[in-house]
Amino acid sequence: MTALAAAVSLPALAEDFTADTSLADNDRVVRSVNLEDLKALAVAEGHTITETGSYGETSVRATTPDGLIFHLIGTACDTDYADGCLGFMVQVRYDDDDSVTTDKINEANLTYAAVSTWWDEEGATIGVTRYVILDGGQRMENLKINLENALALGPLVADVIWPPADDSGN
Repeated sequence: MTALAAAVSLPALAEDFTADTSLADNDRVVRSVNLEDLKALAVAEGHTITETGSYGETSVRATTPDGLIFHLIGTACDTDYADGCLGFMVQVRYDDDDSVTTDKINEANLTYAAVSTWWDEEGATIGVTRYVILDGGQRMENLKINLENALALGPLVADVIWPPADDSGN
């Protein structure tokens, strides 16, 4: 009987990684986002949600078809001005190593100003963040473009911090 009760309750604990992609319609204007909006944004762009709620109630962890892990994190949430979050961040994170320097972080910031590159030395993390402010409203198409740009820039920033090996033999 106990095993049956445990088996019945397990599905209730499972996270819902599905999304109503109609929320990600290009022409939809959003002035704030909630968890369902972030899930729809990720899934509509072909990414797989792997976790929700790690960085607050309005946050999603997802993976691109190429295997890049990223986070969508709601910001300025549940204010007097709007339900949901008035902005969100797209973050790509990497584990640091002994080759990371503040000079490389600064170079990445100067090279790719459309994102902010940061280093949490205590957490041993390098982050690449694109912050989107929704004041006045934005079309969902613009949110998708911001996501696409952040995901394209994350690996380029990583190449600044960890330059690829020169395979030319020089």
